Amino acid sequence: MVIIEKAKKHWVTATLYLVFSLFFVVACLVSANTYSAIAKAQRDISLLNPGFDAEIVRKGHLNISFNVQLYNPSRYTLHVYTLSWYAKLENASSPDETVIPVGEDYVGPTQYLEVPAKTTLNYTLWFEVDDPATLSKLFGFINSSHGLGQSYTLETLPYMHDFSIMLIIGEFEHEYLREAYLNNLVTVNLTYSSEEALA
Repeated sequence: MVIIEKAKKHWVTATLYLVFSLFFVVACLVSANTYSAIAKAQRDISLLNPGFDAEIVRKGHLNISFNVQLYNPSRYTLHVYTLSWYAKLENASSPDETVIPVGEDYVGPTQYLEVPAKTTLNYTLWFEVDDPATLSKLFGFINSSHGLGQSYTLETLPYMHDFSIMLIIGEFEHEYLREAYLNNLVTVNLTYSSEEALA
């Protein structure tokens, strides 16, 4: 009874208290829902169906390629911050050069690429190997493999592929340097390694 009487006397204060309380509860619910949706997006966004190929093209050059699907089932638009691919041949027969670089591609933050919500995009990256020194090393690997009883061609060599992509959830853009504490929350990092896939 006393509480009701006090509320009647101070109805403005009581009303403001009630309004602010409701606002706080709603803000907490919206914040929790948003955080949950972002965490789910980071779990669900993935790379699918990686594949690679190597073929001889004009003038005996080697064309090496990598393709992968980026699956974005979330409600958010994604911006590609960086994308990189690297292809190599591991050369255990040489103590001096254990890795022969074959091809690479890189897309940096200056190039604006977008991944719309609820889509799957295909990425194909390729590199034409025309450097005589690199081709000579690959042929050297083929010749040394023949001595070990393995039969390779330029197209069938066991190339390794490493792919990585960093995505920013577009609906939550902020000052990335000044508000660095938010960076991990709005960033999705995906990687693929054919070497790890074989392990």
